[in-house]
Formats: sequence, structure tokens, C-alpha cells
Amino acid sequence: MESSELKNVTISQRGNEICEALKEDGYFNSAVDAYRTAICIAIAKDLSVDESLKGTLNKWDTASVFRDPDSNIEALMILKGFSRDQVVAKGKLLAETGLRFIEEKRIANVDLLSILIGS
Repeated sequence: MESSELKNVTISQRGNEICEALKEDGYFNSAVDAYRTAICIAIAKDLSVDESLKGTLNKWDTASVFRDPDSNIEALMILKGFSRDQVVAKGKLLAETGLRFIEEKRIANVDLLSILIGS
């Protein structure tokens, strides 16, 4: 069993609000896409992860976020040095960190599209 022993992906209330706002503003087709992108941004920008950012709201099934063959999140995290046992637990922290980074940039009126496409 994974050390992250997760059947459901939990997200903080704030993280959920950010995902939903990004979807509502038309940046993403779904909140889970915003969540996955936040993981990628946190990895790409080598953001410092705050271990205290833990979610309590059950949001998605683990497989739909981390093991979806169309998203490659699990493969990306393994390529970046995370063990298969760490993917879900570390991915959740990366997502929360990435979501807060996106929100910080949004509040500062930084062009989000440039952040989302990797500039």
C-alpha cells in the first residue's frame, strides 16, 4: 500500500476556491486540470513546499488525478525524482503550493496565461 494510502485526493478550502475560480474564469475546463497544472508549476518553478498546506476536503479519486493516462502527472513526478510511494502525498503539497503561487500572481495582476504556459 502506498505510504500516502489515499483513495481520495484532499484539497484545502482555499485550494478548492482557487481551482474553481480558475475554471470559472475560463483558464481551465475543469478544476482537476487546474490542480494538475498547479503541480506542474510548482515542479517547474522549484517552489518551496510548505508541509503545513494540507487539505481536508475530499475532492477527487486518486487515480483520476495522479494516474490518469492523459495527464502524465505520476510519470512527471517520478522523472523529477519522487518515488512512486511519494507521488500522491507530495503531489498534494505541490498542488497546494502551486495554487497559492498562481493566486498570488493573479492578485498582483500578473498575466496568468504567461505563467500557465511556462514563461
